[in-house]
Amino acid sequence: MRWHIYLLARYLEHSEAFPLTEATEMAATAPALTGALAKILDDIKPAEIPNEIERIQLLQAAYALVGRLETPWETIVRLGMNQPALAASLKVCKDLGLFEKWHGRDVVPMTSSQVAAMVGGDEALLVRLLRHLGSNYLLEEPAKGVFKPTPFTLSLVGPVFGEWVHYIYDAMIPCFYKMPEYLSKTGYKNPQDPADGIFQYTKNWKGGVFQYYDQHPREGQSFNHVMGAVMAQQASWLDIVPHDAIAADHMSGQPLVVDVGGNIGHDLERFREAHPETAADLYLQDREEVIRHSKCPDLVNKMAHDFFRDQPIQGSSVYYMHGVLHDWPDEQAGKILDMTRQAMRPGHSRLLIHDHVIQEQTAHAHTTSYDLTMMVKAAGQERTESQWVKLLDRSGLRVVKIWRSPLAVQSIVEAELAEGAVSS
Repeated sequence: MRWHIYLLARYLEHSEAFPLTEATEMAATAPALTGALAKILDDIKPAEIPNEIERIQLLQAAYALVGRLETPWETIVRLGMNQPALAASLKVCKDLGLFEKWHGRDVVPMTSSQVAAMVGGDEALLVRLLRHLGSNYLLEEPAKGVFKPTPFTLSLVGPVFGEWVHYIYDAMIPCFYKMPEYLSKTGYKNPQDPADGIFQYTKNWKGGVFQYYDQHPREGQSFNHVMGAVMAQQASWLDIVPHDAIAADHMSGQPLVVDVGGNIGHDLERFREAHPETAADLYLQDREEVIRHSKCPDLVNKMAHDFFRDQPIQGSSVYYMHGVLHDWPDEQAGKILDMTRQAMRPGHSRLLIHDHVIQEQTAHAHTTSYDLTMMVKAAGQERTESQWVKLLDRSGLRVVKIWRSPLAVQSIVEAELAEGAVSS
């Protein structure tokens, strides 16, 4: 199986130039090779892939192959009909509580009539939705007219991950729908005002996105759930930076890690679990309405803090920001960095920024998707390495290293006080 994975990855990545002679053990003709590769694709099971790195490599190669194989018409159908219909089908099923009710019945295979009876819907409608989910491999079809949940649809049963379906309709689709209209009205200028951008235009709202969610509790709760899902699903920062070194030289009683804008503490908890002896020297900071839902134990310091104001914890070994600066354009991001720099101790403190670093060429689709999402939601942005260097330099900070991992799409930018920079 391991050799098959290697051959498939080579073929998918270099299908236009792949030497047929290297595949003579499989086939001597191109049609036979195509058939053999299709069989390999059918036979691949995630559990049989040796490790996560190889799974990611295969996935990226498969995405690239789709891009090469699709005709323009097939791409239009996928973008204009398949994907919108898929999102709408998931939303209807979620509104009906379909996945939750199915899960309650031990996720046994069901016919469309059984599903319709279970949710109290019209079978003529339900079978059309189920067929579309099945055709996109979000449901299994073990027999004609019979459907079964997949790991993805089962994941939607959870309140955190499942909330994404509602969030897509509350915020994502409406904002992207209005994006062309907004950009036309503003002369196609890059959005720079976090209080007057595409989100505000879409929602007819004056003020920042976080203020909107404060005033709209249902959507705010949905947003917080989604942010929790984002933190929980991404590769841990402990997989990217050598975290043992952070704890190794720590002096008890001194601030070790300050998680700035740390939501309810997903990242800080990972560090505490790896280094439980440091709990009393860890600090979680976010808005009051967020921090009250912290998952960290009482021993961890939990603080309501506005990161546009002076950082109250001075001289910590690490100031950590995950998904904070991408919410803001450069002016506001620079202000956050200024407040952090003033608390840093020369030769001791370092800043770890856990965010996307956009590749200058052939960027990862997750990164470009995040970039445009930040634009429509908050006039924020993801940044290239050169943009990070420039932004940090303006705030008196110097990039020491950019930590990357094959397990993570995001990176961690490590920075320290630049020579001559003033801290408090």
